[in-house]
Amino acid sequence: MNKILISFFFFFFFNLISFGQNKYNEIDNLLNSESMLDAKLAIEKLESSFKSENKTSDYWLRMSKANLNIFRYEDALTDMDKAINFDSKNANLYYEKGRLLNNLDKNEQALENFSKAIYLKPEPEFYFWKAICHQNLQQLADAEANYKKAIDGGLNSPEVHFNYAIILYQNNKFSESLKQNNKAIELNENYAKAYSFRALNHLMNLDIDAAYRDNEKASSLGQRNTVYIPEEIYKGSEIIKNEFLGGFLLANKNYKQGVAVFTKLINGNSNASAMYLNRGYCYFQINEYKKAESDYYKALELPNASVDLLYDNLSLLYFNEENYAKAIECSSKRIELNPQNHVPYIDRGLSYRKLKKYKEAEADFNKSLEIKPDFFRAFGYRAYLNLELGYFLKSYEDASKAIEINPTYDYAYLVLGQAKIELGKIDYCEDFYKAKKYGNPEADEAILKYCKN
Repeated sequence: MNKILISFFFFFFFNLISFGQNKYNEIDNLLNSESMLDAKLAIEKLESSFKSENKTSDYWLRMSKANLNIFRYEDALTDMDKAINFDSKNANLYYEKGRLLNNLDKNEQALENFSKAIYLKPEPEFYFWKAICHQNLQQLADAEANYKKAIDGGLNSPEVHFNYAIILYQNNKFSESLKQNNKAIELNENYAKAYSFRALNHLMNLDIDAAYRDNEKASSLGQRNTVYIPEEIYKGSEIIKNEFLGGFLLANKNYKQGVAVFTKLINGNSNASAMYLNRGYCYFQINEYKKAESDYYKALELPNASVDLLYDNLSLLYFNEENYAKAIECSSKRIELNPQNHVPYIDRGLSYRKLKKYKEAEADFNKSLEIKPDFFRAFGYRAYLNLELGYFLKSYEDASKAIEINPTYDYAYLVLGQAKIELGKIDYCEDFYKAKKYGNPEADEAILKYCKN
C-alpha cells in the first residue's frame, strides 16, 4: 500500500540549474519536454553549438538530463559526475545526482549525495528527498526525522505533508499522521490519495463514520484504491461498527487500539468468548502476558469457545515466558482434542527441547512428520535438534529436506549453514545470506560471525 500511495512523488523530474544564464533556454525547453527525439536534438546542439562550454557544470548537467531522457543511464551518471567535477562545492549538483540515483532505484547512493548537498546547503527540499530515500529503504525513523526537517525548514506542499503522514502512520503515530494528512488536504482539496489515506487514519483512530465519508470523497475524485467499508457497516449499530473495527485493527496490527475496541465489545456482551480471545491476543502482542492469560482462560469458560485456538495461544504465551512445562500442558490438550493435528506436536517438541528432554522432542517431531510427511517446519526443528545433539549429517539432511519442500524457509537455511560448518563444507555463507533474504532475524548475527573475515 505505501509504495502505491507515494509512488507519484518518486517520479524523477530533473530540476535544471540556470545560474542566471539564458543561453541554454532552447536546450532546456527541449529537455523539459522529456521527448526522446528532443533529447537527441539537445545532445546534437550541445555537441555543436555549445562545444566550447564542455568544461562547465552547466553543460554536463544538461548532457546528463539528455542521456537520461533516452535511457542511457550510465552516461547520465558519468555526465553528472563531470558536472560535479567542475563545481564540487555546488550543493544543487549533489541534489540533482541524488534525484537521478533515486530515479534509478539506487537509494543508498542517492542518500550519500543528498547528505553531501545538505552539508553544503541544508535546503528543505534536500531533506524531503533524503526522507524519500530512507522511506524506500524502510528506514522509517530516519525518514520521519528528515520529513520533519523539511517541514520545519519551510517546505509546505501537499506532497511533503502526505509523505510525512504515511511515515507517521507506519511508525504507529496515528493521531500525528492524521494531522499531517489534514494539512495535505488543506493545501489541495482535490487530493484523492490523501482522502483515501485519511480514511485509514480515521479507522486507526476509531472513527468509522469519518473513514466512510473520506472513502466516498476519494472515490468521487477518481481514486480506486480505498479501504472497503460496506454501507451496511456504516449504517449499522455501534456493535456492528466495533466488530468491523476490531477485525480491521487486528489485520493492521494496531493492538493497543484493538484492546480498546474489544473491551467495548466485551462490555456489550457481543460474542464474549471470541472477544476475550481477540483482546487476549492483542494483550499478547503488546507483551502484557498476564492480561492475555487471564482473557484466554476467561474465554475458555464461556459458551462457543474456540478451545483449540485458545490452547494454541496459551502454549505460545507460556513458551515466550519460558514456562515450558505449562506450554507442554497446553500443547498436550490440543493433541487430546485432535490427535491427528500435526502442528501441536512440533510446539510440544520445541518445549521438550528447551527442557533438554531430547527423546520426547524427537518423538514429537517424528509424530508430526508421520501425520504430515511434507511438513517442512518439523524437518527444520528436527534439524536443529540434531545439530544440538551433534548429529550433524542428520541435521544437514533434515534442513535440506525442509528447503526442498519450501525453498523460502528462512530457518532451515540458518540451520543448514551451521550444519555445513560442522561438516567442513565451505559454502555455508550462501545459506546464511539466503536466511537473511527470506527474513530470518538471526541471520545477520551468523553472517557477522562466520562470513565477514
